[in-house]
Amino acid sequence: MPTPQKENVVSEYTDKFSKASSLLLANFSGMDVPTVTDLRRMFRENDVEYKVLKNTLAKIALNNNDIHDLDEYLSGVNAFAICYKDPTAAARVVSNFEFKEKLELRACLFEGQLFGPDKVEEIAKLPSREELLAKLLSTLKAPMSGLAVVLAASMQNLVGALNALKDNKSE
Repeated sequence: MPTPQKENVVSEYTDKFSKASSLLLANFSGMDVPTVTDLRRMFRENDVEYKVLKNTLAKIALNNNDIHDLDEYLSGVNAFAICYKDPTAAARVVSNFEFKEKLELRACLFEGQLFGPDKVEEIAKLPSREELLAKLLSTLKAPMSGLAVVLAASMQNLVGALNALKDNKSE
């Protein structure tokens, strides 16, 4: 019989998993408390939620969102790193984490695709959304900037020719 507390946890994480752009599932059992504290701090600084959930509650919340890919990984002690804005943030934190060999990555659900722990390094190397937008804007801006330079150069040539003509007439 489910308790109201468990029902609240399931409904809360059903909502959070539906909003997540990526999930990272890891076994943290080999880590000591100061190391876990450092990891939590790094996740917090990068807007990543790090939560340890009971496997049965996590499975129900995931299944409520039609996410069945992680069912086989939900055994033992698991923690979820949940990204909402930047889907690469959790992977970047884990790949830059000083004690990453103590953190056993199990799976990564990235934009609806399931990846193994070997792909986390590749995901971490992906540019962030802001970087991609900046590259797109600079690419879109380049032809207009080139046109402005060409038009300005022809105007400068015209002004230079008129100044030279004026100097010849004044002599």
